[in-house]
Order: sequence, then C-alpha cells, then structure tokens
Amino acid sequence: MNQSEKKYTVYEIEKLSKGKLTKYKLTKAILAGELKAEEVKEKKRGRGLPNYFIYENNLNKFLEKMEENKKHFINIPQDSVQSKYNASQETIQELHNLLKKNIENFETLENRLSKIQHDYDLIIPMLEKNNITIQENLVEKRKVIIEELANTPSFQVKKREELLKKLDTIG
Repeated sequence: MNQSEKKYTVYEIEKLSKGKLTKYKLTKAILAGELKAEEVKEKKRGRGLPNYFIYENNLNKFLEKMEENKKHFINIPQDSVQSKYNASQETIQELHNLLKKNIENFETLENRLSKIQHDYDLIIPMLEKNNITIQENLVEKRKVIIEELANTPSFQVKKREELLKKLDTIG
C-alpha cells in the first residue's frame, strides 16, 4: 500500500460512520476476506492498541460492494407471482359476479314488492267499498226483520221464532 494513503483503525471507522459500521462488522468482514486490512503485529496486547489498519482505498471498495448488495433484490419466481395474481383476479371476478347476481335478485324483489303494493292499493278500496255495502245490506235486512217481528201478533209464536232465528244468523 501507498504510504501517503490514509489508514484507519476499526475504532476510527466506527466513529466516522456514527455506529453504522461497527467494529464487529468490520472485523468479521476482514476475517471473511471481504475487506483487505493490514494486521498490526505488536507483541503487546491491550487497550488502545489497534488490531487492524484499513486503507482508505480498500475501505471505499468495501463500501461499494456493500451498496451493491444493499440494492440487490431477492428474485421471486415469476410463476409464483403470476399464480397468486391470477388467483386474486379469479376471486375478484367471482365476487363481482356474485354482487351482480345479488343486485339482480334485489331488483327482482323490488319489482315484486312494487307490484304487490300496486295490487294492495287497488284491492283495499274495493274491499272497503264492498264491506260498507255488505254492512249496509245487513242493517237493511235487520230493520226489515225487526219491523216484521214488531208487526206480527203475539199469538203467532212460530213466526216470531223464525224471525228471531233469522235475526240471530245475520248477526
């Protein structure tokens, strides 16, 4: 490596990246051979002594690789996506057909109800008119029977009983 090129320790890179590249990740990448680094050959081990020096050029190459891997998308087999899409399209079509059928049923019921309402509007006045006519006829019949009953002499018991029975049956 070029002596004028800047070199960093894993600790410095962690601080510069504000914790996005940790010492653990960098050390793991170095040991896996993904990041080239110069191992520090010190006999003394302890605090403050770095394990590796990473040159700026190597760090930039590693970061480019990481960016490429970040942008890499997982390949999903097109058949799987297409089959799920087709299944959802079929389901939507079935729901659409069901909704259409329900709307048609609703319209049929609505037509039936309007016809029933129309018939009701025609029949009720007729029934009321007939009921009034029937009641008027019954009242007239009762009057006639009561007048006949009043005019029959008391000795015609059979005739009176017949008139009372008629009056009873009329209501």
